[in-house]
Amino acid sequence: MPVIFQFVLLGLFALALFGIFRYLIGRMPGNKHYKHGMAVTMVTGFLLFWVNGAVGIIGSENNDANMMYLVLLAIVLFGSLISRFKPLPMARIMAMAAALMVVIAILALGFGFGVSGPVWPWDVVVVTAFFGAFWLTAGWLFREASRRLSDAKGISGAGA
Repeated sequence: MPVIFQFVLLGLFALALFGIFRYLIGRMPGNKHYKHGMAVTMVTGFLLFWVNGAVGIIGSENNDANMMYLVLLAIVLFGSLISRFKPLPMARIMAMAAALMVVIAILALGFGFGVSGPVWPWDVVVVTAFFGAFWLTAGWLFREASRRLSDAKGISGAGA
């Protein structure tokens, strides 16, 4: 793929991400945890897409095993749409994304996908830990947003 096409695609993706971000943030103006969770989710998704497309995570960017990360992003996107971006389901989707990162790493390590990579297997391990931490952070932020919404509505989770 020509380099100029990659930059144009990246720019269009970043512009679309910014537009979606502005729309979603406008939906919940009073909940900073939700806003931060959405920001972490979108930045994590964007970085995963970008890193995976530019250099690849498993081996090189031409390794077909890297398509598993695109499937993960599709699951996160469609799960978010189905849940209508509500905080508690979003927290669960983020936890699932972190778990899927680990599953992809286990598959890559177990089946030897990408052994031709220059820093195999550390590239997969480090990237999994990095992105997994961000998915979990977003999940925690969504969980906090859900808890604070429940508290604001007077719904007690302590059984009162």
